[in-house]
Amino acid sequence: MIIFLYGEDEFCSGRKLAEIKNKFLEKNKEGGTLFVFDFAQAEEKVDEMLLKLSSGGLFSNKKLAVVKNILQNKVAAEDKNIFSFLKKISKGQEKDLILIFWEKGKIDQKMRLAKFLLEKAKKQEFEILKESKLASWINKEVKEVGRGVVTISPKAVEKLSVFVGSNSALLTKEIEKLVTYKSQGEISEEDVELLVKAKVDTDIFRTLDALGNGDKKKALELLHNHLERGDHPLFMLDRYFYQFRNLLKVKSLAEKNKSPSEIATELKLHPFVVRKSLEQGRRFSLEKLRELYKKLCEIDFSTKTGKVDIELALDKFVAEV
Repeated sequence: MIIFLYGEDEFCSGRKLAEIKNKFLEKNKEGGTLFVFDFAQAEEKVDEMLLKLSSGGLFSNKKLAVVKNILQNKVAAEDKNIFSFLKKISKGQEKDLILIFWEKGKIDQKMRLAKFLLEKAKKQEFEILKESKLASWINKEVKEVGRGVVTISPKAVEKLSVFVGSNSALLTKEIEKLVTYKSQGEISEEDVELLVKAKVDTDIFRTLDALGNGDKKKALELLHNHLERGDHPLFMLDRYFYQFRNLLKVKSLAEKNKSPSEIATELKLHPFVVRKSLEQGRRFSLEKLRELYKKLCEIDFSTKTGKVDIELALDKFVAEV
C-alpha cells in the first residue's frame, strides 16, 4: 500500500502521520518494523533506502516506511529505481509493506514522482484552513478534545478564529486550554476573551468605535488601559498602523462596490475584521483616513529619531482624530 500525505497544513498532516504510525505499532507489537527516511537530510540515499525495504527474513515481517520530503530532493525524486520499486508495490508484490510519502508545504505537481503518487497512492491533502471550513474544524476539534462533554458556542467559534487565525497548531493548543478550563459545558465568547491571546486586539476596535463616535475620552481611557497593563507604546502604535491600514484598504475597495466577501478574499482578512472595518470606515472619509495614516507615519518617524515622546504623540493622535 502507498499513502501520500501532503499540503501546507503541516500540523494536521503530521498528526495524521503519527496516527497511522501509532496504529501500525499497536497492531504489530511483535514482528513489525518502522523505517523513517527524511530526504531533507543530505545523507539520505535512495539505494540505501530501497535495500533496507527490500531485505526480508525467513518469516513475514510487516513494515511501515515513512519517506519524508523526497520531492524536495530532485535527484532522489527522479531516481529510476524509485519508480521500479513503486510499481512493484502498486502491483501488490510487496504485501507486507506500507509506504507513506509525507511532504511539507506546496508540492510541484508537474514532477514525475508527484504525478505518480497523486494517481496511484491513497492520498490526502492538508490545506490551510479556509474560512468556510474553519468553524466546522473548530467544532470537531472541541468535540474530540472535550470527549463530547465540552462544546463551544457559535460566537466563541468566531472569536477564536479571529483571535488565532487559521493556524491549526495554535488553534489546537488554545482549544486544549479552553477545554481544560471549562471541563464540561459550553465554551463561551467570554471564556475565549479571558484565556486566548488575540492576534487582533478587540480593544483597538473599541478605541476606533469611540473615536468614530466622537468619544475621545473613552478612546484615551482605552489607550491608557493598555499602557498601564504593560503593553509597550510601540506595540500600540503598531496596532493603530494595522487597523488604519486595514480601514484604508477596506474603504478603498468598498468604494469600488466590492462585496464584504470579495474584500475579505482579496485582502486575506477575516470576515469579522472586514465587517468591523466597514462599520468604522463609514465614520471616516477616504481622505480623512489617508490624513490619519500619514500622521501615524510621522509619529513613527519622530519617535524613532527621538524627536517626540511616543506616549504624548499617541495621546495627541487620539485627541486630534
